[in-house]
Amino acid sequence: MSTPTSPAPATRAARVGWREVLAPRGGDGRAGGVHRAGGALTFWQHAWRIALVWVLGLSAWMVVGMIATEGWQDDTSLPVATLVFLDLILGQVAVGLVLFRRRWPVPIAIVVGALCLVSSFALPASLLAIISLATLRHVPSLAVVIGFNLLVDVAHHLWIAPILGTEDEVVVQGTVMADGLAGLGVNTGFVILVYAIAILIGWNIGSRRELVASWRSQAEVAVREQSARVAQAQLAERARIAREMHDVLAHRLSLVAMHAGVLAHRDDLPAEERRQAAEVVRSGAHQALEELREVLGVLRADDDGPHQAADASVEAPQPGLSGIPSLVAEVTSSGQEVRLVAEPELWARSVSLPTSTGRHVYRVVQEALTNGRRHAQGRPVTVELDGRPGTGLSLVVSNPVAAVEEGAVPSGGRGLTGMAERVQLAGGRFEAGVEVTDFVVRVWLPWEKR
Repeated sequence: MSTPTSPAPATRAARVGWREVLAPRGGDGRAGGVHRAGGALTFWQHAWRIALVWVLGLSAWMVVGMIATEGWQDDTSLPVATLVFLDLILGQVAVGLVLFRRRWPVPIAIVVGALCLVSSFALPASLLAIISLATLRHVPSLAVVIGFNLLVDVAHHLWIAPILGTEDEVVVQGTVMADGLAGLGVNTGFVILVYAIAILIGWNIGSRRELVASWRSQAEVAVREQSARVAQAQLAERARIAREMHDVLAHRLSLVAMHAGVLAHRDDLPAEERRQAAEVVRSGAHQALEELREVLGVLRADDDGPHQAADASVEAPQPGLSGIPSLVAEVTSSGQEVRLVAEPELWARSVSLPTSTGRHVYRVVQEALTNGRRHAQGRPVTVELDGRPGTGLSLVVSNPVAAVEEGAVPSGGRGLTGMAERVQLAGGRFEAGVEVTDFVVRVWLPWEKR
């Protein structure tokens, strides 16, 4: 199996559009048909992020507050105490807003960035919102948010920082320049560096989540495919069991049903004939149970258990081409006239016939004789066999077409279908239909020369 890889960043960025980025997302990060890799965060994953943001914001606010208190004695247009208190309040608002950063990534990043104009407490929350947005790896939205935040930072440096006394001081040729272009440039460069680091962190997190999501998706597909293969194998095994049950039991039970019908509708039968018919019913039911056990034993032999392998070694062999004369004799003894036409050399040549081919021919003859008893009761059935290695094995079963008599064995309508399926799976040809006055079944099966 090939190793799953995450989509290339450029491909991912091109695939996610503004509609998907701006659409509200659920708790699992799904929006507009696009799923945020990694899924929904747990309570503790949310908790430690928010706690870290709050602690860092509190630290930043305390540093700004200590610097600002040094200038309280100065007369300013906006009291410093009010700005420091407003900084604290807006910081709590920013921390609360980043809880929804995964639902509205772009609006939350912009609003929290705007709060940074007055609140230093909101700076860590703004960075968290940018990192969360970067995990989507959508370059246009990142450019808009970063551009807006840079404008907010410049506005803070020009208007708010002088009031609080936190403007940068840059020394140029021995002269202290506060609130000059050099200070603004250094401040902007530092902020760009911080934003770049935040974007790289978020981009890497998004790539890693995408890779994990790809692995998870492939694992789920593999599990579904395995389940489908298991279900398909179970259906195939059920069909095999049903086919074997039909081939084995239909012949035996048709004999039982025929003689039981004779007992039910012929009140004039002598006691001896009635006893013989009852004996046929009893022995037929007993043989049907024995054959059912044999078929089930053969089907269980496919298992790998050691005890099952030991049981399989003592099971009776499956019937083959050499068992057809016995089958014909059994049907003839039940009252149905059957003529078997085959060269005597065929039975000697059948030693080289594959076991599976012999079993298929036996089952087809068995089913064809069962159909003859159902649809042409009392009419003669002819079974013709011929074949040799290299040319294949031919089978023709024919019986006159007759109306179905009252009390005849009911038909399930699947005999011909089962025979055709068996022959086709063995690589042979199957034909069945009415020819003039007879219903004829023609089968050819391959017989390779060894």
